[in-house]
Amino acid sequence: MIAIDSMMVCLDLSDIDETLVRFTRTVCERLPVKKVFFVHNIKTSELSDDFREYFGDVNISDEIEGNITDIVTEHFGRATEYEVLVSEEPNTEVMMAELVKRYSVKLTLLGKRMSDKSTGALGTKLLRILPCSILVLPETASFNIANVLTPIDFSDASVHALHLSKSLADQLNLNLEIMHVYKLPTQYFPLISEEKAIRKAEEVVKGKFADLQKKHGEIAGVPYTLVRAAGKTVAERIEMQLHKREYNLLVVGLKGNNPIPSLSLGSVPTKLYNMDINIPLWFVYSEEVIK
Repeated sequence: MIAIDSMMVCLDLSDIDETLVRFTRTVCERLPVKKVFFVHNIKTSELSDDFREYFGDVNISDEIEGNITDIVTEHFGRATEYEVLVSEEPNTEVMMAELVKRYSVKLTLLGKRMSDKSTGALGTKLLRILPCSILVLPETASFNIANVLTPIDFSDASVHALHLSKSLADQLNLNLEIMHVYKLPTQYFPLISEEKAIRKAEEVVKGKFADLQKKHGEIAGVPYTLVRAAGKTVAERIEMQLHKREYNLLVVGLKGNNPIPSLSLGSVPTKLYNMDINIPLWFVYSEEVIK
């Protein structure tokens, strides 16, 4: 069963904040969440001399905390215990990483605008640096979740994401599907026929699925789809699969084996995050990776 002791919600004082707070309420109504931290950081570098000259000694932290509290009171109510945290630090992502460690945050909720409105740079940094799983809510996403897609590559990270997806599906009565994107060694064409290569590749992958189902019996009945990359990236094929059925949530495992933080995220999650996908994306770290 999925239970979240502490959850952090990142707010930026824009119109997406109300959406994030309402979605947080939905999460708390469907999953056991003990406490939520609504967080905003005032970057000290953004407080210009003109601002200080115009507003004087006004306590901006108190003003912002009051504004966030009003939004939470209206759109979150008393769904569960919560706290509003406003800080003034030069580096937002480092500050949030410290909060994750201090309060043992298991899940961070992050809003995302479409690419024509935002570069998504901060979100990418948070994905790389926060030592917890991250649920990304695009501004166009629906709160109604019925169908879940989990891409796997048979790594420990993707198997962990699959276990979380299965637990979520069982807990909330959702439909879960698995997909795997495979590539062919095209450098050997035309020495071997493409048809034979496809047949062999799918045979190998089906064998991996059979082994996975034997090892993890609880996923034996979950339907899976094999998709050939065929000139597309894995992320592009995943995005294309999302358009073939009305999926409402994408769950992706994050790897953390690389000691260099900027390289530990992996190319597929990075590309998926930067795409204009209009459903929530749950990027999952295992407890072992976080430790």
